[in-house]
Amino acid sequence: MSMNIHGPKGTKVRFCNRGGWDGEYEQAAQILKHGDVYVVRRINVYQSSSEVFLEGFKEGFNSVLFEDVYEVEHGIDYGRIRELTNVPFTEFIKQHLKPTVIWRNAEHCFISIDDFQCDPFDPEVEEIDDPVVVVDVKFSGVLYTFWYNTGTYQYNYSILGENIVNRYLAISKGQQPELPGVYTYSPAKEEF
Repeated sequence: MSMNIHGPKGTKVRFCNRGGWDGEYEQAAQILKHGDVYVVRRINVYQSSSEVFLEGFKEGFNSVLFEDVYEVEHGIDYGRIRELTNVPFTEFIKQHLKPTVIWRNAEHCFISIDDFQCDPFDPEVEEIDDPVVVVDVKFSGVLYTFWYNTGTYQYNYSILGENIVNRYLAISKGQQPELPGVYTYSPAKEEF
């Protein structure tokens, strides 16, 4: 997946070896270093392509040669979430938390992997499950719990309710909470 071409000035992107027209990567690689992070100065979006201009460089580059860089923002490690899941899920979390981080500070963020019944060598496991990545973000008075199935790429979230009061109380104390164990996904299946 390439970078978000509608990202604001100052967005960080990583130069990657993929995509573009014949020879574009090779030309860019003479100027940029593969894997390095650069800051976006501006992006020109055309009908069938887009060109990104980076701070410190005069020329523009095809945007497909770059991917977004996720960092810790408001105490939430989006880079780790992206590493364990994918870009759409990471963006899903960012968009759902965007209104809350404007008004409240994140008090705790836990990223867990629920690998219960995922061991194919465990003789007691009848059906192998895919690991589920669980992200708990607690703000003053509210807890968001996001989950992502690594096998089906489905994801969803919940906000503090009776079923997760114990999670909220544990996280309030700065303790790693017990994993929910049961996850419900939206009917729309995400394909990647």
